Amino acid sequence: MDTPYGKVDADALQTLQETFNTLAILRAVDQLDAIRARCEPDGLRDDLLRLHGMAHTVINGASLSYVTNGPTLMEQFDAVMEELDDWIAMLRQTQRALLPLEKLRPEFDNWLGDNSE
Repeated sequence: MDTPYGKVDADALQTLQETFNTLAILRAVDQLDAIRARCEPDGLRDDLLRLHGMAHTVINGASLSYVTNGPTLMEQFDAVMEELDDWIAMLRQTQRALLPLEKLRPEFDNWLGDNSE
């Protein structure tokens, strides 16, 4: 079946029109925003750079790149791991929420293994 956004499987479309709530996609955006709001825009990136600098000093004997009165190496490690766990959980939840849209792929495309028309 043709749609404004390309071909989709007509039977799957009918099923999803009855069962899929597109608000799931907006909830995923809200979850992403909530995680990003917990820290500055580059929070995880900055946390990883701080962890690298600390580990580089401790493991490789490099000069100090961060103040020593901040978090310890292990506190920084824990913070990064917790943040990564939250991102992974959110991304997996988003993936599960979006997966029903895969059913819209026309059977012909599935048989070809690509998006040829």
